[in-house]
Amino acid sequence: MCLLYPGVYLDVNLNSDSPDLYSKSAIDLIGFAMTKSAAEQALLEANVAPSAIKLVELHDCFSTNELITLDALSLCPPGKAHEMVRNGDITYGGRVVVNPSGGLISKGHPLGATGLAQCAELVWQLRGWAGERTVEGVGAALQHNLGLGGAAIVTVYKRADGNKSRRLSGKELEGVAGIGGRGYNPAVEARAATQSEIEVGRSRRAASDWMGGGGVGEARL
Repeated sequence: MCLLYPGVYLDVNLNSDSPDLYSKSAIDLIGFAMTKSAAEQALLEANVAPSAIKLVELHDCFSTNELITLDALSLCPPGKAHEMVRNGDITYGGRVVVNPSGGLISKGHPLGATGLAQCAELVWQLRGWAGERTVEGVGAALQHNLGLGGAAIVTVYKRADGNKSRRLSGKELEGVAGIGGRGYNPAVEARAATQSEIEVGRSRRAASDWMGGGGVGEARL
C-alpha cells in the first residue's frame, strides 16, 4: 500500500500473460486471465471484497472488452456481465458505476495517457471534486488497465481518512479552484496548458518545439 498525496491510499498489482494466452481462447487472448489474477491480488492486499467496489475505471478499448473485464474483475457472476448492462447495474443507481469519466472510447483511447486519466478520475471522485458526475458513498474504487502481449494492472483506491466519497458543495469547490493557484477545478473543466506549465514538463536534454505547439481550446465535462 502507498499513499497518493493528498489523502488517497493505493494497492497496486501488476500481472503479465500466463500460459492461458496459448489456450486458443479468444477471451484469454485479450487479457482475461491476467486481469483476473491481478484483480484478485490487488483486492486481497487492500482487504476489499469485490462486492464492496462501487466505482470502476476500466480499459474499455472496445465494448466487448468491457463485458469481459467486468467478469474478470469478479464484479458479476461468471458469464453474466451482459445482465449487469441490461439491469442498469453499471451506471448511477446500479450495482457499480463504471467509467463515469466516459471511458477510453469517449477519449479516443489516448494510449499512454489512458492510465493517468483513469487515476485522475478516481482521485477526483474520492475527493468529491467531480461535480454532477460524483459517485457518492464510495469507500473503495478500482482501476484496471492493460496492454496486450502483455500486462494488466489493477489498483484499488481508498480515502486515507477512511471516509466515503461525497459531492462537495459549491463553496468547498471554490477552494479546489484555488489549489496550486490554477483558478479552476480540473475535474470538470479542461484548459490548455500555459507556457510556464509546458516549461515544467519539457525535457531539458531533448526539448521539442512541437510540445508547445497547437491551439488546444477549453472544455467542460
